[in-house]
Amino acid sequence: MPKKIDHEQRKIQIMNAALEVYAQEGRNTNLSMIAARCGLSRTTVYQYFKDEPQLYQYAVKYTTDLAFSQYTSEKWTSITDPVEKLKKITEDILNKADTYERQVGNFLRVLDGEEDLTETVNRRTAKLNLFFSRLVRQAIKEGKMKKCKPNEVADKLEIMLETYLFHMVFFPQNKTKVREIISDIINVNVV
Repeated sequence: MPKKIDHEQRKIQIMNAALEVYAQEGRNTNLSMIAARCGLSRTTVYQYFKDEPQLYQYAVKYTTDLAFSQYTSEKWTSITDPVEKLKKITEDILNKADTYERQVGNFLRVLDGEEDLTETVNRRTAKLNLFFSRLVRQAIKEGKMKKCKPNEVADKLEIMLETYLFHMVFFPQNKTKVREIISDIINVNVV
C-alpha cells in the first residue's frame, strides 16, 4: 500500500532545508543541494517548487500567514484593551524571533540582494503595519493613547521589529536596547 504523504508538511520540510543550505552555501545553493538535505530526489523537490525563488516566496507567505492567523485567533481576540494587545503582540513577535533565531538568520541571508523577495516581504509586512495602525487608532478612540499619528507609530514599530531581527542575527548584544525602544514607542503615547 502506498505511503500517504502530507504535502504541506513536505513543503515545510523543503523550506526549512533550503534555508539551512542557503545559510551554509550562500548563492551557490541549488535545488539538488536542498533535495539532498531533505533526503528527497531533485525531481520530488521540483514537484513542490519550480525553482528557488518560488521556494523562498513560499517561506515568506508561510511564516507571515502563520503569524497573522494566530493574531486573529480567539486567544488574541479575547484581549480587548488595544494597548495591551499591541504590547503583547510585539512581545510575542520578539519572543518567536528569539525562538527561531537560526531560521531568521538563514532567511535574512537569503533576502540579501533578492529584490523580488524583499518586495514580497514588504507587501506581507504591510498587513502587520495596518494591524498596528488599527490598534493605535482604537486606543486613541478609547482614550488609552494620546492623540498621535497611528500610521507613524505603526511604521516605527514595524521598522524596530525588523531592526530587532537584524540585530538578533548580527549584533545580539543590542537586542535588549532594541526591545526597550519598541516598548518606548508604545509607552510614550499611553495615557
